[in-house]
Amino acid sequence: MQFYLNGFRTGDPDVLEACPPTGSASDVDVLIVGCGPAGLTLAAQLVAFPEIRIRIIEQKPGPLVLGQADGIACRTMEMFNAFGFADRVAREAYWVNETTFWKPGEDRQIVRHGRIPDTEEGLSEFPHVILNQARVHDFYLERMRNAPGRLAPDYNTRIVGLTVPEDPAAPITVRLQPINATGEDRVDTVRARYVVGCDGARSVVRHAIGRELSGDSANQAWGVMDILAYTDVPDIRLKSAIHSADQGNILIIPREGGYLVRLYVELDKFAADERVASKNITIEQLVAAAQRILHPYKLDVKRVAWWSVYEIGQRLSDKFDDVPMGLEAHRQPRVFIAGDACHTHSPKAGQGMNVSMQDTFNLGWKLALVLRGLAPAQLLHSYSVERQAIAQELIDFDREFAKMFSAKPKTVKDDDGVDPVEFQQYFLKRGRFTAARRRDIRTRR
Repeated sequence: MQFYLNGFRTGDPDVLEACPPTGSASDVDVLIVGCGPAGLTLAAQLVAFPEIRIRIIEQKPGPLVLGQADGIACRTMEMFNAFGFADRVAREAYWVNETTFWKPGEDRQIVRHGRIPDTEEGLSEFPHVILNQARVHDFYLERMRNAPGRLAPDYNTRIVGLTVPEDPAAPITVRLQPINATGEDRVDTVRARYVVGCDGARSVVRHAIGRELSGDSANQAWGVMDILAYTDVPDIRLKSAIHSADQGNILIIPREGGYLVRLYVELDKFAADERVASKNITIEQLVAAAQRILHPYKLDVKRVAWWSVYEIGQRLSDKFDDVPMGLEAHRQPRVFIAGDACHTHSPKAGQGMNVSMQDTFNLGWKLALVLRGLAPAQLLHSYSVERQAIAQELIDFDREFAKMFSAKPKTVKDDDGVDPVEFQQYFLKRGRFTAARRRDIRTRR
């Protein structure tokens, strides 16, 4: 039994008293497009305010079950604490306490040359942890179900049109349609005060407001796989960066549960006009590449829980809202983009999910204040200013980190490449960034 501000009641304190829905699903204050980490963070934040009408849509058939991101930075754990589930994440997750570094020895076989604390002492009360992104989604979805509005995503739903009227008092018009519908069949028109596109790198919302992702690709393929394996690699249960003499490089990320491990495996470079999809890389090729890099240690893969292949690229949108550059004094933003919809990069630095969630954590409290009449709409301009600067910093870091990790190691016989000790020092130097504890607020000058 629990005591509350508004009285006394029995039951689970995390399940709040339900409030009857107000209005229809076709008229909302905030329409969130996408049920990834960014979209769910925003929904879980806004759902705390029953007076704010929210709808969240997702084109996939249901919740994420497996795979994708897994690194959770200290700053993100602090954010989870605000949501009330940091203790559950910490209980399930693998704690990253230290990182080891490997390089070619005198006989060109890999040897450990360094071991450092993964996170600077005293940086946060929370650890850096590893947990399947799907479990993070589960915690958010539970919070949404337990909120007064009992919010649940509309799956199998895509956006087919978005119109922002010239009149700032008129609602944004968004056309939605079930995935299996064609033409004009079953199109639903939603009117929203604000729209937030958390719909990934091919964002329909970003395209609708005329924004683009600009950047470049390193023309370098990497594979990632979550595996159960028999192995004699000494550091298989430690986060480890391994540079081999001539077989490529690998990053080991132990996973939750005590047995599963994620391997990021360097694959071949390809021509400027090629794409990863055209290489038709198989899981057998990925396992074989990992075995070559880890030689003379053995890696006998018994099961592959999930795997993917990607190319390294860093891309960024110039703004994260719909107001043209230079018109900020005359217009207020009404459409926003977040997460992969406005910045993309390689996953090895472990920042994609973290920065995406922090995007909408930044936006969420501002929308809540504006919608509840506690702050002027001009506050919303600060979202793009602050988060675009953070995304640029992330991309600059990722470009250098990916370049150093993909380079061949410098040896006594081969002076061309990256000194493994220099790579370790770079990792240590940028530790505050990877913990997501760099300065989060940027202001105009």
